[in-house]
Amino acid sequence: MDSSFFSQVDLCQLMRPRKVCVCNQVSEEEILTSIRNGSDTLQKLMDDTGASTGCGTCMNSIRKILARELKVPRI
Repeated sequence: MDSSFFSQVDLCQLMRPRKVCVCNQVSEEEILTSIRNGSDTLQKLMDDTGASTGCGTCMNSIRKILARELKVPRI
């Protein structure tokens, strides 16, 4: 199967809901749910969701989401 098999729209649909952590298939909604359920530190969020426990590329995105939701400047 060549790379033109999937259109850009098809590839976007594969990422629905949007995955923040691709290694562990953790969506932004799962991260938000974890925060609402008490994950108020990066470590708690990682333990609860598995996000950023693979390659770590998503760490900055997860920090930004956590800071935004906790209404703090940085995590």
